[in-house]
Amino acid sequence: MITSLAQVALADVMPYYVNSLRRYGIGFTEITSPLVLRKLPSDDADILETINFDFKTEETSCLINTANCSTEQVFSAFSPKHKIALMTTLDVTEKWSLVCFNQNERPTCGWAKEDGNKFYNWTDFFNTFGKKYGIYLFKDLQKKDKILYAAPVHQSNATGSVELPRMITPWLVSGNWLLVKVYDYNNQTKTGWLNFRDNYGKLKVFVKF
Repeated sequence: MITSLAQVALADVMPYYVNSLRRYGIGFTEITSPLVLRKLPSDDADILETINFDFKTEETSCLINTANCSTEQVFSAFSPKHKIALMTTLDVTEKWSLVCFNQNERPTCGWAKEDGNKFYNWTDFFNTFGKKYGIYLFKDLQKKDKILYAAPVHQSNATGSVELPRMITPWLVSGNWLLVKVYDYNNQTKTGWLNFRDNYGKLKVFVKF
């Protein structure tokens, strides 16, 4: 009989640095437990992994790959408080998402059916979660990555920069840009376009779950 190995997870697994996420893909899939990953986007395809997790107990377990199944290895983000678990998504079909264990050097990637699981492209991700919870900048950004622009292009005029932010709220998404409103600890409010993703697809910001 095959048994799963449960591991106690660290609460609120979030990326805080540019390289915290090994893969960025085309967005994130919000997943539910149990998560069944298949080799192909078909109910008849071989099962690659079955993942169980619990927001209340903060435990995660894998049925097959028991040695590499910590919450930090499995999820791009995990928030017990908001009951949100996200996995990096590389591709989608009408009813399936190709998701990966985020932190493994040789990740297990498989197709998850959209039965309770929901894919968010970047626009939907920031419109849905960013407007609700706000966003934060990664800790290792350079000063040039914190500049706010008058338009969603680097050639436009700068309107300010993000310094000591208390809250950052996204309004619009255009390509790799977010129109944001920044409230800082000096009681100043700034508005401008922030480049949230570089040309290689790496994120510079994340939702503040």
